[in-house]
Amino acid sequence: MSRIKLPKGQQSRLLDHIGEHYCFDWPKVAKVSNVCKRTLRDWRSEKYNMNYEALLRLQKIADIPIPKKIKILPEYWSARKFARKGAVRRYQIYGSLGTPEGRKRGGVTSQKLFRLNPEYAKSLGIIMRKNIREPKPSIELAEFIGIMLGDGGMTNYQINVTFNTKTDNEYGTYIRSLIKRLFNISASLAATDSDNADRIVASGINLVEFLIAKGLKIGNKVKNRVNVPRWVLNNRNYSIACLRGLVDTDGSFYHYNHRVYNKKYLYKYKIYLDTLN
Repeated sequence: MSRIKLPKGQQSRLLDHIGEHYCFDWPKVAKVSNVCKRTLRDWRSEKYNMNYEALLRLQKIADIPIPKKIKILPEYWSARKFARKGAVRRYQIYGSLGTPEGRKRGGVTSQKLFRLNPEYAKSLGIIMRKNIREPKPSIELAEFIGIMLGDGGMTNYQINVTFNTKTDNEYGTYIRSLIKRLFNISASLAATDSDNADRIVASGINLVEFLIAKGLKIGNKVKNRVNVPRWVLNNRNYSIACLRGLVDTDGSFYHYNHRVYNKKYLYKYKIYLDTLN
């Protein structure tokens, strides 16, 4: 049942004006309004909002205009307001309904539903983790590890490989196709501040977590002392493939070692050459 909302005092004056038409026979006004006398009394005192259907019946009989500053409230308009008040009061008395375990179960269930219907999750503004293929150890994966150890970088949410656009465009295309074959995701190109370099970028927390599990680390490779993963070193074919990726992206040979951040740093190739001898 719709209700009306008028500025303060207008509902009372409106009913008094209608009462004049009925010679202030309020029981009759209540009967025409299809409400009891007490409800009509509450309307006149503006304790409650008058219903819109009663106003239309009375307005038609009394032949009075409907006020201009009237607002029609939809049915159950107050339900949300009072439900919120009830919820706040309930929380004040009893505390939170949820428990950490219950919220965890609810979150896990929601995530499962969203994974089954990612379009629905997207419509709600929920960003879902990008699914990737998790390849088993292979020559191609070992080569990609070498690429990442060379000119690759990794943050919490994405990986990137920088390449020379003047000399290595074809190799950049190869790296993108390698990412697609290994992880079944597409990598994009991002410009850098250099005129001679672009960056290949692939995003996804699952991708980052997978590569961490395979031996890579987030952040600066020198500070974090990132080494060739043991699973690569233990296999000659993987070691050769990893060395190929490393040389292709960061290939230079030195006859000496040097210090970085006051730490003696023998370059990665020394490990490989010792392994492959």
